[in-house]
Amino acid sequence: MFTLRKSVGAAVLFGSTAVAPLGAQDIPGALIPSAEQPPTRQGTRGANFLQLGVGARATAMAGSATGFVSGPDSWYWNPAGGASMEGFGIAASRQNLYDDLDIAHNYVALGLPALGGVFGLHVIALNSGEITRTTEESPLGDDPTLGSTFEWNSMSVGASYARRLTDRLSLGGTLKFVSEGISDASTRWVALDLGTQFQTGIYGLTLGASLSNVGPASHMRGALVKREVNTDDFSNQLTDVTFDTRETELPTLFRFSVGSELYGTASSLWGQGGGSHQVLGEIAVSDAIDTDVQAAFGVEYGWRNMLFLRGGKRFYNDDRDVGESSSLAYGLSGGFGVRLPVSGRGLRFDYAYTSLGDQLQNIQVFSLEFGR
Repeated sequence: MFTLRKSVGAAVLFGSTAVAPLGAQDIPGALIPSAEQPPTRQGTRGANFLQLGVGARATAMAGSATGFVSGPDSWYWNPAGGASMEGFGIAASRQNLYDDLDIAHNYVALGLPALGGVFGLHVIALNSGEITRTTEESPLGDDPTLGSTFEWNSMSVGASYARRLTDRLSLGGTLKFVSEGISDASTRWVALDLGTQFQTGIYGLTLGASLSNVGPASHMRGALVKREVNTDDFSNQLTDVTFDTRETELPTLFRFSVGSELYGTASSLWGQGGGSHQVLGEIAVSDAIDTDVQAAFGVEYGWRNMLFLRGGKRFYNDDRDVGESSSLAYGLSGGFGVRLPVSGRGLRFDYAYTSLGDQLQNIQVFSLEFGR
């Protein structure tokens, strides 16, 4: 049962890249698009791991992070947020995806002010864990040539730069190299992220926007998509042949958010509160090329910039099966954070939990950050 669930989970995350396309076929029982079931773009893009958020703070707020995100996590959500870094910062987070499926998602990033702005580097790595390998020759596994198991690995390595153009407007960008696949069969892309943040100066309102995963399509390459074919029966001459694999595009994603310092600062909507308490709120909308438009909101309460409580809700809007859980609980998230002063800087620990129903179980995120 575990192997079956893990294979299904891996297919959900990684199944959009195929070695060969399937042509239109008259298959009995196949789903035919209709007014009730219109065609969608779900599962038509590669590198879907790029849509998994990073960092416990943003995850606890249901991904409402484009406007107020700052520090090294900015390189994923909105590169412009990195412009607020005043010194060296480093962050790392780990997600345990989908309960017991043993799918690990890790993020490491750093930022350093230089040349009038902030430079940054980040790495995102996802590993499926071991999955039983089945082939035509060994349908039950234990293939004597290829081995009994395999792993799917996805990775994004990026370099970023962010800069304040004025005291209210920041811009940022990231150039990244993306790859995913199994041993001897992988796809690689080059992609660009762009972002901006604008502090309006009106009741603590901040606008954020980012465009992620912009780049050309690519093909799967590697030894497993090559064969030696006998092209001459008389001489038994073998010729190397490479399969014409399907061209796979990136999951381009646009995010927009409106955030407000609701309480705790001079520009807050509801007053300063003596400086001990601070409340932030953000409403976000995201639109990916392979998903429906999703809305989310998140709230963060902070006490003396030391203790934090967070919560949020994401609306997926794609009529997914939530199992026995209620639609209200599905996409609900929450978490907490602790910040300790160290050598004049801040050391932060954050935790987040997201409920995704009975089938995908839950997501837990643990983060550490030094600098803010």
